Amino acid sequence: MTETIEKLTLERLAWLTAEFATAFSKLGWDRPEGYFQHCFEAQVQEEIVFLLARRDEELLGFLKIMWQPEYTPFQEQGIPEISDLIVTPANRRQGVATRLMDRAEAIIRARNPIAGLGVGLHPGYTAAQRMYVRRGYVPDGHPLTYHNEFVVERQEVRLDDELILHLVKEL
Repeated sequence: MTETIEKLTLERLAWLTAEFATAFSKLGWDRPEGYFQHCFEAQVQEEIVFLLARRDEELLGFLKIMWQPEYTPFQEQGIPEISDLIVTPANRRQGVATRLMDRAEAIIRARNPIAGLGVGLHPGYTAAQRMYVRRGYVPDGHPLTYHNEFVVERQEVRLDDELILHLVKEL
């Protein structure tokens, strides 16, 4: 069985959509209709790099590198953002995320000396938080964001997927 990390291709688009649905439907995880098609088109336009990890015909995980991130401080500083890192439940704790991150950082390093990312703060993100810290990512020095807006002192926010801490790493 061969593990591969590759860019999303037109030939893999329907496969990825079906594999994602199979791997994540039981968890209630979803992506908007046409999400992977949009990612492919953005990659063709060189706005992103979409990496997928697979073992033969089994999806292991994926991530995106966004050259023009939505997060304003990264935009202003020209910092590419790694986002949407997802590993299928059956393949977690096997180094898939590490290998995807290694490849993403190598791609970014060729264009930029710094990589950025955002990580959620609710308990579902603890494994990711630990991995990013171990890889050398540190807070970027800006407040948390909630729905892409900076959180201010004494503001009440919901602890969900939208409460984000942004991190950076010198490559």
